[in-house]
Amino acid sequence: MELQLANKVQHHIADLLWKAKNTSEVKEIIGTYGKDAVVVFIMMMAAYYDQVDATDLAEAVINQIK
Repeated sequence: MELQLANKVQHHIADLLWKAKNTSEVKEIIGTYGKDAVVVFIMMMAAYYDQVDATDLAEAVINQIK
């Protein structure tokens, strides 16, 4: 998985989240880093769902609506 992150802090957060062993560790990382950690977490989850679901179809529909 490759994310387009905005800065070094977000890269560090992504590394920490990737290594987290359970939800308690994820919550601790988010509690420590705040908004940046939430953004990175959401991006990681979206990237995961993009791999397992047909989200590329949804993107095509969204682009047609725009």
